[in-house]
Amino acid sequence: LSCMVAATPPGAAFAQDAVQGAPFFTNCLYGFSIIFPERPQQRDLVYAANNGKTQPAHQFYVEKGPNRYAVTVVDFFDGPKADDQIVEHAAANLRLRGGLFHQDFATYDPGMPGRQLNIFVTKERQIRASVYMAEHRLYITEADTATGDIPAVQFEKSITLVDETGFDLDRIAPNGEPSPRQ
Repeated sequence: LSCMVAATPPGAAFAQDAVQGAPFFTNCLYGFSIIFPERPQQRDLVYAANNGKTQPAHQFYVEKGPNRYAVTVVDFFDGPKADDQIVEHAAANLRLRGGLFHQDFATYDPGMPGRQLNIFVTKERQIRASVYMAEHRLYITEADTATGDIPAVQFEKSITLVDETGFDLDRIAPNGEPSPRQ
């Protein structure tokens, strides 16, 4: 999806920064695209980093009954472009929430460290999550849902990191697609 939108009146910043195109929700200001089960709400947060400092964060989330889908974007503009220690700290916090079923050490692209996690909270609930860091931002996706929830799998697997114009930061596109993808 392209994030280039014609000029809009003051107060329409969200319209400029987020593009909804079935089935993806794309926000170029925060640098991601993902398949939410419906249009997400937003809130500002403070994130406790591995060095004890707090960092500004923004969260996009959907709550459907007991199921919750969230993308948290943490700004590290005063820190490294990408850092495996920061990624591991976020993954460790996720692992504390239940029994780790599976974890992959998955870089998004060379120089962009990441993790993919599947955590069982109970036999009936699981957290499908990923953590990536690129361009001075930490991206944490979490789908806390009933075990086997198909939208959770789709959500977790669909995260795409994009630049301000909507181009995928992944320089090696999967499935032989043209790269960079928009």
